[in-house]
Amino acid sequence: MLCSQSAVIIQVYGPSFWAEKERWWRTMELKSQMKALNYTKRLLTGDTDRMLPWQEEPQKPAFSQQNRRAVPLPRSTPEQQGVSSAQLEQLVRQLAEIPGAAVHNLIVIRHGRRIFSAGFAPYSPDLWHVTHSLCKSVTGTAIGLLWDEGNLKLDEPLSALFPEHINMFTSRRTRMLTVRNLLAMCSGVNFREAGAVLEKDWVRSFFEAEVQFEPGTRFDYNSMNSYLLAAIVRRRTGQSVLEYLTPRLFDPLGFGPVAWETCPLGTEKGGWGMYMMPEDMGKLALLYLNGGVWHSPDGTSRRILSESWVRQATTARIRGEQGAYGYQMWPLEGGAFTLNGMFGQYAAAFPQTDTVVVLNSGSANLFTDSPAFTLLKKIFRDPASFSETALPDDPPAAQRLARCSNRLVFGRTAPGDLPAAAPLRWYQRLAQKLLPPPPPAAPTEAETAARLLAGRSFTARDNRAGLLPLIVQCMQGNHTPGLQAVSFVMEADTLTMRWQENNQVYALPLCFDHPCPCVLEIGGEEWRAAAVCRMTHDEDDHPVLKLLVCLPEHSSTRILKFFLLPEGVQLQFDESPSMLGALRQMEGNPQAEMFLQVFKDISFARHQVLQFCCPRLELQESSPS
Repeated sequence: MLCSQSAVIIQVYGPSFWAEKERWWRTMELKSQMKALNYTKRLLTGDTDRMLPWQEEPQKPAFSQQNRRAVPLPRSTPEQQGVSSAQLEQLVRQLAEIPGAAVHNLIVIRHGRRIFSAGFAPYSPDLWHVTHSLCKSVTGTAIGLLWDEGNLKLDEPLSALFPEHINMFTSRRTRMLTVRNLLAMCSGVNFREAGAVLEKDWVRSFFEAEVQFEPGTRFDYNSMNSYLLAAIVRRRTGQSVLEYLTPRLFDPLGFGPVAWETCPLGTEKGGWGMYMMPEDMGKLALLYLNGGVWHSPDGTSRRILSESWVRQATTARIRGEQGAYGYQMWPLEGGAFTLNGMFGQYAAAFPQTDTVVVLNSGSANLFTDSPAFTLLKKIFRDPASFSETALPDDPPAAQRLARCSNRLVFGRTAPGDLPAAAPLRWYQRLAQKLLPPPPPAAPTEAETAARLLAGRSFTARDNRAGLLPLIVQCMQGNHTPGLQAVSFVMEADTLTMRWQENNQVYALPLCFDHPCPCVLEIGGEEWRAAAVCRMTHDEDDHPVLKLLVCLPEHSSTRILKFFLLPEGVQLQFDESPSMLGALRQMEGNPQAEMFLQVFKDISFARHQVLQFCCPRLELQESSPS
């Protein structure tokens, strides 16, 4: 049929048709590249007032469990499921010691029961967390349900699903694309997440983009494949992905609140932009570990996904530099697999030990490999790590694990165990009465910070960095004009930082023993926030107030350092994960060539990123009123 159509086209339009078609495609590609270059240049030169040709509305909703409260997994002690509390304590301490692991939450599920959970304050398993690409497995599950219901074929051509986007200029490779190509990340379509920021109709842009190779022949990780899968769910069912999955997945598994950002035309992004409860991430991995059958806490069982779909999704379909890939998830050795999102989001299933592990992080890794995940695989893939039968109760080990997990703080090593206070002997009590009192203790970090900063106010000039990390600004389309002023006041015996940007003032309590949570409304979006505070010194022994401004719903952290110098106060911005780290990964990447042409060389590009997201400002102190 296609051959006969081509013959007709050639007869009507002549041989020049193919040359015209090539020019048309090159024009579309050039327009897309120029939009991306213009966006990048505006971003890195600080011109963020008109980033997009349309007004982007805030999408991140406020966290609430009022409308949807999770049904928790059954709970158990570790020992009852063959795991020692001492092993888990050692794991937590090892994770806290790994440089750059930046662990947020850890949940361990064995034999279908949650045996351990902990958050590194201010992060908590009781608060939803961004999934990044982990939600691709949610989108893939929606496709699996459609396939199980007989409403979709994996080899169905995309041209049949979206015929309005097929025309005489559509390439042969584009016409060959199937649902299976999207699932296995082997479509070769060159319309990517970065380009989606600049386009309004993502489906149209997907079909207009170049297909770089024969579909199905190479692995090419592209989040827009997942977006198109979400668009297929909407096209085939008339429902959004959330609407479709609620009675089929979220309700049966007892999910808590979920939110999913959408494209400009209202379809879920499919491959990113989702917020889920950490335990619900584990529930989805547990469903696949159990072959598609869900065992409810009330003892009933229900098949959600066919065994055939589970086998197809968790089996390697194609391989690339990052490893094997199934259908929107990552198969591992020995039948294990992981749902994975960038910056260290994992929901990994290990059939060898009948275990699911959920890890939320803010690490710098973009794919599955990371030191933290390597440690998890080493422990949970080994059947010798755990017992198949229950272990004897170990109250002292359980108490040590509880004390350790309850005192975890993000960015700090795991606390040492607190020995029980021994009663004073008779001579110690006598000495307390007869001897003079000991000298006063040195000032605490909180007292030092209050002495040096309370009551002081500062203004910032020529600055575009704000409280939200640059990565978050780009992901949310929530750009800032930058810090305008900052002051420090005492409120209820707590030093509080008042931060002004975009003519709004945000109050952030600075608690040094344990992060104090607060809620900030930035650019129309509500963000949970808390600062991990330290008083330290620079190399010249000048005092430095270091703040890790955590966003417990997200993977990114804003880092602020106030250098209290004799000549004045300087403020250094940074963030973790770092935009500079992402830029370093671009070096040597052919796809970065257009980017580098804008900024002449990589050194200048790095300088621009450094000046925009990591500037060091000389603050101007205001006279007290």
